[in-house]
Order: sequence, then C-alpha cells, then structure tokens
Amino acid sequence: MKIKKICFVIFSSANYNSIKSVILEAKKNKRFKAYVIVGASALQNKFGDVANRIINDGIKIDFKIENQFSTSELSSMVKTTGLGMIELSDIFTQLSPDVVFTVGDRYETISTAITATYMNILVAHTMGGEVTGTLDESVRHAISKLSHLHFVANKDSMKRVIKLGEVPSHVYNVGCPRNDLLKKILKKNNFKREFEYLSRKGVGDLNTLSQNDDYFVTLYHPVTTELEKNEQVIFNIVNATSKFNIKNIIIWPNSDGGSEQISKKLRTLRELNVMKNYKIYKNLPIEYYIPLIKHSKCLVGNSSSAIRDGAFIGVPAVNVGKRQNSRLTSKNVIQSSNEMKDIYKKIKIQYGKKFKPSKLYGAGDAGKKILQILKRLNKFSTQKIITY
Repeated sequence: MKIKKICFVIFSSANYNSIKSVILEAKKNKRFKAYVIVGASALQNKFGDVANRIINDGIKIDFKIENQFSTSELSSMVKTTGLGMIELSDIFTQLSPDVVFTVGDRYETISTAITATYMNILVAHTMGGEVTGTLDESVRHAISKLSHLHFVANKDSMKRVIKLGEVPSHVYNVGCPRNDLLKKILKKNNFKREFEYLSRKGVGDLNTLSQNDDYFVTLYHPVTTELEKNEQVIFNIVNATSKFNIKNIIIWPNSDGGSEQISKKLRTLRELNVMKNYKIYKNLPIEYYIPLIKHSKCLVGNSSSAIRDGAFIGVPAVNVGKRQNSRLTSKNVIQSSNEMKDIYKKIKIQYGKKFKPSKLYGAGDAGKKILQILKRLNKFSTQKIITY
C-alpha cells in the first residue's frame, strides 16, 4: 500500500524553516494528503508568531496545540514535551496518518516521535545523525532510534545513523530542506526592501540599517547543561562585539530552559545603556533573516544557523562555547571559548572575511528529493530490529 497521508508537526520557527519546502512539495502533489499541526513556541508571538507566517505562505493549519510552558526552569521543557504527546495522540487517532514528519533535535520534537511510535505510525526524521555536543545530541539520536525513515543532510550523518543500527536502505542523504529556502532567497542581489523592513522593526538605538553597513549578528541560545553561565556569556559577547564600534544586531534566544536568563540580561544591559549602536529582534522571518546575515561582517554566538546557513552563504562565524562545538563545519566557522578576550580575538580573525559557499548541508533541493522518495515507497511495518 502506497503512502498517502502525511502529517507535519511544527513546534518552533526552526522546525518550520527546516521542513517548509517539503510541506509545499507535498501540498502541490495530488498523490498526497498533507496535514499540518502547529504548537508550542510556534504559536507564541515572542518566538516569531510562526503560525501566521505559515498561513501567509498559503499553508493551511489543520490543528493547533497549546503546549508551550515558558519559564526558565528545565522542567518547562519536560512539561511542553509531555503535553505535546497527550495532544498529538488525539490528533493522530483522528487522522490516522501513514507517516509523520519530525524535524531535527529540539526537545518538543521528540514528543512527535514517541507518540507516533506508540501508535504504530511511521516516523520520518530530517537532520538526524549530526553531532553537536550538548543535550540536543541525546534528543537527536533518540529520535533517530524511534524513526523509520531518515532524511539526513550529508554523508557523515548518513554513516552515523546507519551505525546506530538503522536499516541502510531507509537512510537517505538529501541535504537540509532549509537550504531550499536559502537558495531561493539568495537569487536576489538587492535587498533594499528587506532592509527597510529591518529598519522599521526591532528595538534599540539604531534607526536605519542597510546591506552596505558594517554590523555583527549575534545569536546566543541557552546551553541547558550550563544554566549558571548563560548570563555571563551573553554579557561577554556584547562586550566583545562592542569593542569594534560597529552596529550589532541581536536575535532573541529560543524557548529552551534558560532563555529568560539571557533575555533578562539583554534587557538589563539595554536599560543600563551598556549596549550602543544596536538593534534587538525577537524573531525574524527567514526572508529577512537571510539577507541580514549574508551582509554581516561576522555571525557571533552558538546558533546552528551560523554553521548551516553561514556555510551555504559563505559568511564568517564565531561559535561561542559548547553548543554546536562538535557539529560538522565548513571553513567559515572558528571556535571560541566563553571568555570575552577569546571571543574578541576570534571575531578579529573572522571580521569581514569572505568564504566560498559550501554545500556541506545540501544543495537546496531536499524537498523535491524527499517527495520523490515518498512517491515510490510502500508502507511497511513499524516494528524495528537493530541491524548489528
């Protein structure tokens, strides 16, 4: 029996941008019936109001789940995951999908894989097999073990998933679907409209921003295994970048436990006028975010965007601390410790460099590849047996 009913679960902005191209491909193919479930931080304005972006992209949201617990406590991630499983079980019972897609390694994501597995539904996982070095590592590999179809971003990831004992014929090296969006956005050379939008939005003492300006982009997310260090590290990054006397664009942290610590520190630094020549955005749609980082002098922080997007674009990046420090990188990334002096030193090395764009995480055609694979697959048993 062929696969027909596909369910996509989106729990964050990162989830959506990393699966959007697959959803669009599925929606326009008459062979498939695609359902979209949106929940957790994807429904919250402070994390980008992703639900409205999905609707504006012409994608129907079939179900919404209010399962996000927003606190700095680590238990909030557990509660969000648990409530997600409860709500998803009801929806999956109603839909009876043939396959459910889950994305990457965020804590909300594992609720999709667990629920579908216990309900004998095939799980398709994108971006598995990667190495980062933090809590995401455990979540990602656990999801791989719960999944039946693996759509990985590169050969290294493919080898790791197979080493985990997954069936080689069910592991496909297709690239990262997020690069599909980047490829489309980067066809433009002039981003005047996008920078006019960026000038209007955000908070800070910057009134204007253009693609010809000199500026950094800072993205620092909480390291959940080092909560006691997060405030000091964002302080060190702000201090290091301010020494260059250029504009600094800061993106609000994600919804992981500890995010409120970072947000609070940024508010304090702003109120004390420690930050100068800056602008803060809570979240940005990808069509504005990519032009922003493309023209930056350096990406600073610990977001996977600096590694994935930065490689595809060729923009210099400094990865600060343990988060992402084990991830496969292109030549555009160098590693820094959490110390202010080291961060400053590494930024100085990277400042304004140009790198050749890399296809380390795909060429920008993953969505089409995934749909072609699904079209030729028949449903198969959800029972798994380790291969070694």
